Amino acid sequence: MTMNFRELVLETRSCRRYDESVAIDRKVLKDLVDLARLSPSGSNRQPLKYLLLSTPDECRRIFPSLAWENPSAFIGS
Repeated sequence: MTMNFRELVLETRSCRRYDESVAIDRKVLKDLVDLARLSPSGSNRQPLKYLLLSTPDECRRIFPSLAWENPSAFIGS
């Protein structure tokens, strides 16, 4: 069965609860950024630059700027 775009959007839910005890390897973050880099962008220019935070100390520095729970890693642009 194929799902149309409207059905996909309506069935997709955001995750806003994170388990800080689960470490995310920096290689996983780099792989995710690489996939984003290969995705289309306006005029195919890929203008974004990314900041990867994955250690507890790095993440703690950004926590005061967040309005949601504290995940164990971030990919910021």
